[in-house]
Amino acid sequence: MNRVLLVVLLALFLGSCAEPTVYQADVPIADGIWDRSFKPVFEFDIADTVSRHDLFVDIRHTGEYPFSDLYLFVDLKGPNGRTGRDTVECLLADPTGRWYGKGLGFIFADRYQAKVLYKMGDRFPAVGHYSIGLEQAMRTEKLNGVLDVGVTVELSRKGR
Repeated sequence: MNRVLLVVLLALFLGSCAEPTVYQADVPIADGIWDRSFKPVFEFDIADTVSRHDLFVDIRHTGEYPFSDLYLFVDLKGPNGRTGRDTVECLLADPTGRWYGKGLGFIFADRYQAKVLYKMGDRFPAVGHYSIGLEQAMRTEKLNGVLDVGVTVELSRKGR
């Protein structure tokens, strides 16, 4: 009886310490110039429709990025063929011009990593294959200073 209880407690403990990241991927932006025609797509599978998830857009940029924000069109497609498009404003700097993202160390002091919340505490409606496409929606054809973009899907902290 004690062994069964020990195994159950150990399983609960290990399960509660599990990494909350379900999916994470980045793609580099060629020469640090995001051309409007480049629209990366990130594909992942979801098996858990009960737990809540947080979705983030990851942006790595230089200190030479010319704006304080970045507008994106975000296309989310589910396994049932349903699609949705959102316009997302990613705030990268405060009104004084100080970057919000974390600096990437001593050697890359002018590079910043921003993790921008896109959706919080949502449940995926069906098990299956999903994709998220990112398209820069700024008023310039070629956007300087963006090194790479990505997507992170995590188990929601809100639902734990």
